[in-house]
Amino acid sequence: MPATTDAIVAAATAEWEHWGKSTWNPATKAKFRGHIDDEEEFAQYVIDTYCKVAGGNPTTAQIANDEFAWSAVCISAIMAKAGFTKPEFPFSPSHSTYIRHFIKKRNEGDATAAYWGFRLHEPEATPMVGDLIGYARADGITFQKAQAFFDRTSPFTSHTDVVVARRPGEIDVIGGNVLDSVTMKTLRLAPDGSLADRNSPWFVVMRKR
Repeated sequence: MPATTDAIVAAATAEWEHWGKSTWNPATKAKFRGHIDDEEEFAQYVIDTYCKVAGGNPTTAQIANDEFAWSAVCISAIMAKAGFTKPEFPFSPSHSTYIRHFIKKRNEGDATAAYWGFRLHEPEATPMVGDLIGYARADGITFQKAQAFFDRTSPFTSHTDVVVARRPGEIDVIGGNVLDSVTMKTLRLAPDGSLADRNSPWFVVMRKR
């Protein structure tokens, strides 16, 4: 059985707490960093806990020197801890593996899929607790250019965060390798509930089903 929303939030929150509760509000620029991957113990934790689930064989030096992007293995490990199996959630060292997977499942109308991917302008793309939101990473990327990544069928560089709380006008999301930590970000929502933050080139909301 796919993981519950409560289990996803609990798994993400546990990782955030382990890393010292790092926070970032892009709108106000307020930041706090707890533990970071420059610390040997935490770089090793990435290898032992996250890479064990989703792959990758970096050294602690490669992690500390930002030569290995560990955000996707972190999200994969969170989802595994929450109770997903690999057939339900394709654990991977690349976010685009599961982004493309869940967009495809939505396009096929696969009602058994754990998530469906939606474009930001679609009514269903109002991020709720348990959802994943993703942005593109590329040279010269803009918010408008990022929207084309929704239709990409080949691998691409990207990032995702998991939504852990929603309040009027904002959401809290947790992601790995943010400020070199597992960090909770607070993002603005538009009056219609859609994602208003433009500090990152968001292009997809993966709605938990």
